[in-house]
Amino acid sequence: MIKLLSGLVKLLLFALILVFAVYNFEIVTLRFGNIYSFQLPLAVILFLVFLLGLVLGSTMTWITRVKYKKHK
Repeated sequence: MIKLLSGLVKLLLFALILVFAVYNFEIVTLRFGNIYSFQLPLAVILFLVFLLGLVLGSTMTWITRVKYKKHK
């Protein structure tokens, strides 16, 4: 039951991000100081940030599990 609820929440979050991305596909400029800047659609930036969050969260979970298994 928990897995089903978790899956539904993830699906809802993905749907909300997708709808937000479709309606916000304007080009935005990202600047890193005065050194580097680039232009991408807002939807692409949101997707990349979402993927970065997934990767970082998965990595931290994996590290925690590895440390826990070593202590057992």
